[in-house]
Amino acid sequence: MRRSLVAIIAGAAVVGAGAYAMWPRRSPEPVPAAQATEPAAQAPAAAKLDQREIFEPGPVLRPSAKATGLVGKRVRMVGFMARMEDPPKGGFYLVPRPVHADEAGGGTADLPPQTVLVVSRSTAGQQLPHIEGAVEVTGTLELGNRADEDGRVSAIRLVLDGPPLSKTREEP
Repeated sequence: MRRSLVAIIAGAAVVGAGAYAMWPRRSPEPVPAAQATEPAAQAPAAAKLDQREIFEPGPVLRPSAKATGLVGKRVRMVGFMARMEDPPKGGFYLVPRPVHADEAGGGTADLPPQTVLVVSRSTAGQQLPHIEGAVEVTGTLELGNRADEDGRVSAIRLVLDGPPLSKTREEP
């Protein structure tokens, strides 16, 4: 039997921060993101975007042609949730490798440039529990500086299609 973390995240939002269960990953495969509830025939296919493909190579951070061509379209990305002392509300930072950011004094300066703010409208204003291991997210890509409700500015965002994340594990 498989169990979904979506229900646990929803329960954590009702009960309070930290009231969730986490399980270790049994394989190196990324965790699939929850998909929108609309039929697959109506949803456009999501293009895969690797975080290494976000910027053009070179001394200046400039969005790549691939990234700018995917703005406003459904994109699928794989990465890790950044562990934050003060995580953003209603989302998390997706990074290419596991990172623990100490925001004291430097804000999000510890995060790599290709960090993507993953926005979950269904959990707006709430902190999401940290998930260990690789996660896969699917949503609409946005580029350009934008400040959130706490004043944090993000240059790259992925607005999730549906519920925040789905993590499953095999029941013993």
